[in-house]
Amino acid sequence: MDNRQLIEGVASTKRRTATRLIVATLLTVLLLAVGCKSEPAPSGELVVAAGDIANCHAQGDEATAELVEGIDGTVLALGDEAYPKGSQANFEKCYGPSWGRFNERTEPVPGNHEYETERATGYFEYFGDAAGDPDEGYYSYNLGSWHIVALNSNCGVEEIRCGPGSAQTEWLKEDLAAKADEGQCTLAYMHHPRFSSWDSPSAQVPGWLRRAGRETRHHLIHLGEW
Repeated sequence: MDNRQLIEGVASTKRRTATRLIVATLLTVLLLAVGCKSEPAPSGELVVAAGDIANCHAQGDEATAELVEGIDGTVLALGDEAYPKGSQANFEKCYGPSWGRFNERTEPVPGNHEYETERATGYFEYFGDAAGDPDEGYYSYNLGSWHIVALNSNCGVEEIRCGPGSAQTEWLKEDLAAKADEGQCTLAYMHHPRFSSWDSPSAQVPGWLRRAGRETRHHLIHLGEW
């Protein structure tokens, strides 16, 4: 039987700032899998995913935090967590009062706004070890019977590279290959989506993720936000 993955439950909220419309998407994702491995049966895990989260000049993050408060599961912060520049002050004053209560169950990735602060130091200092190596910004972990990969999709920013032969791509292929014989289903998430209606080339994730999955015989579910 081919791998099949099922994602259920989508809700969204919108918030407006004085300068632009920011769409904050809150995804409640139930990860179920059939066929990743016949025995043991894969577990159903719940994750809550959101990006474009906090802005001190808006209340959208407070509203979505109230929703997350009532949902169990792992929180995936999909980047642009603290506007406008992802500085330490932005995280402490804007993100912390609303979404900071979920830090113990949050697995973040950086967005482009985090890198408006040099080397995304505000992001890495705020999340600490949970954000991975500050020189990389990508990492992986297991959640139930799922293998979860958090990627840094800010390709070309500072020293971040995502193309063939890059450190991140080689790490990803090695990480997936190591799990290939275990029959785990894999979820990969990052800030930038595979496709976007925004008129911006940076919103289009290159095929490196898809190629890495194909080379290691993985069917990946990809979550992104822009």
